[in-house]
Amino acid sequence: MFMSTYTKETIGIIGGCGVAAANELAHRIEKRLTELGCLDDAQQPEMILFQATQAPNRIAFAAGKSSISFAPYFIEVGRKLKTCGATICCIPCNTAHCVIGEIEHAVGLPFVDIADETLFFILGKNPEAKKVGLLCSAGTRSSQIYQKHSQSLGYHLEFLFPEENLQQSVGNGIAAVKHGLQYTSPEKAKAFFIGAMDDLISQGSDVIVLACTEIPLAVRDKYYKNKPIADSLSILAEACIDRCKTMEN
Repeated sequence: MFMSTYTKETIGIIGGCGVAAANELAHRIEKRLTELGCLDDAQQPEMILFQATQAPNRIAFAAGKSSISFAPYFIEVGRKLKTCGATICCIPCNTAHCVIGEIEHAVGLPFVDIADETLFFILGKNPEAKKVGLLCSAGTRSSQIYQKHSQSLGYHLEFLFPEENLQQSVGNGIAAVKHGLQYTSPEKAKAFFIGAMDDLISQGSDVIVLACTEIPLAVRDKYYKNKPIADSLSILAEACIDRCKTMEN
């Protein structure tokens, strides 16, 4: 049997934003590699997960409601991961990517960029897509992370967001996932996001992006009303795996 070995890199994960999302990322990497035939522990890459739970509020900073940046703390954590042997890093948090360039430069390691990878995925799978609906935090929305990354990549996409009261429901849903509702009542957790997805479809979205890594813990569908869903957490997991592939046995 021919199979790949995924040991090229040591993945450093800056988690804690949220904790469940970071744990889920590590789980999805392991699960996907097992599906790919990595049945022995030694075929899987080393991973170092640091739950960076003590950062200043990144959503408030990204939304312009706080002047206290979370970047110095994440840089400190990234340097710890580097000292421990990480060769690439990632942050399973879309909002944190408002300062990803600053963090990557200061840490001195390449970071797998969740926004760039999600945009690559969208146009790779849906090359005709023009309108992209985003389910995200208020910080990701206000700081225009996806718009800026799209422009830097030379893409011409229009980004749509839920109306204000539905955006509030998305925020409440993210908080509910942080509180563990997806474990105790999965349908109730998912329900926070249904109205917003309906609104994005009514606005003409060609694809819906789960642009907060908490949301995929509640919304696990690949399609919603025949519209494709781009799950940024799974996309990040696949991108990390791609960086680690070394050989065919």
